[in-house]
Amino acid sequence: MANTTSTTASGGDFTSNLGRIYGIYTGGFIAFIILMAILSAMGVENVVIGYLFMGFTIVIYAVIGILSRTMHVGEYYVAGRRVPALYNGMATGADWMSAASFIGMAGSLYLLGYDGLGFVLGWTGGYVLVAILVAPYLRKFGAYTVPDFLSARYGGNLARFIGVIVLFSCSFTYVVAQIFGTGLISARFLGIDFNVAVYVGLAGILVCSMLGGMRAVTWTQVAQYIVLIIAYLIPVIWMSTVKTGVPIPQLMQGQALANITALETAQGITVHHITPFVHGGYDAKNFFLLILCLMVGTASLPHVLMRYFTTPSVREARVSVAWSLLFIFILYFTAPAYAAFAKWTMLDLVASGLTPEN
Repeated sequence: MANTTSTTASGGDFTSNLGRIYGIYTGGFIAFIILMAILSAMGVENVVIGYLFMGFTIVIYAVIGILSRTMHVGEYYVAGRRVPALYNGMATGADWMSAASFIGMAGSLYLLGYDGLGFVLGWTGGYVLVAILVAPYLRKFGAYTVPDFLSARYGGNLARFIGVIVLFSCSFTYVVAQIFGTGLISARFLGIDFNVAVYVGLAGILVCSMLGGMRAVTWTQVAQYIVLIIAYLIPVIWMSTVKTGVPIPQLMQGQALANITALETAQGITVHHITPFVHGGYDAKNFFLLILCLMVGTASLPHVLMRYFTTPSVREARVSVAWSLLFIFILYFTAPAYAAFAKWTMLDLVASGLTPEN
């Protein structure tokens, strides 16, 4: 009993100072980025900077995970149901910013142009379904897991077992893709073997989650969101500033698209970036169905649904979904601009005579 009281008290002290703690963390991370920029300007090798970046973030996440350790069941499974809506929204944003979003979204828009917008609309639209149909009712029920909810709602362990099988099947497929992305990024930036990079990523995940469960995962993911969104925004803001003089890429995306079209025409490219439904078998019907499938899929992702068990109330669950949508929107609203400025830069380089040989 004393251990439970102590755990709850320490958790309360932490949650009452979240703004100050993560404000200091954000300031420290920005200072670290500036330090890395200075080291790069001084001629420090990129691989060394890559190790420093990776080491810094993994150590921070590990420290948060260790400090969030708990022996209390409620804390381990649902973070004591004391996660404020704002921070649960940030944690959900980090949860959702998988390799597909962080690595693949801008790349898909770069390759597909207009046709790639279906991914943006579907994935963000899914959170509307979560807010209206799913999150409040899961939180109102008060279970620890989705299989617990299914067991109580439909009766018996058969529903629970089927839920576990379905969740495991979805999660396993999803996790394999995320681990592959982790290994790919780590191998590229650290210059290590892909297999070793995968184990490094798995070790980081284990340290962040094993000791504290959902409590540790939540506070680690808030820190991860800050890192991810800063890392995503800095390059595109830089490109926008260099190309247009305006550090708001979303505002200048129209100019980027106009320049892309002009460069494509000058280089004899007939299929333009902004032309809809130009890829094989892709039409308005398929575009709509893609959006619909992605919305339904988003609304049923097990690792996202688990986040709404952690809020203090049903109302907080609804507000949490709204914050989640906002934090995810920041990335998804930026992704088309990211793709546009990257394509504009590449076409400019081609126009200047750049080839694979030079």
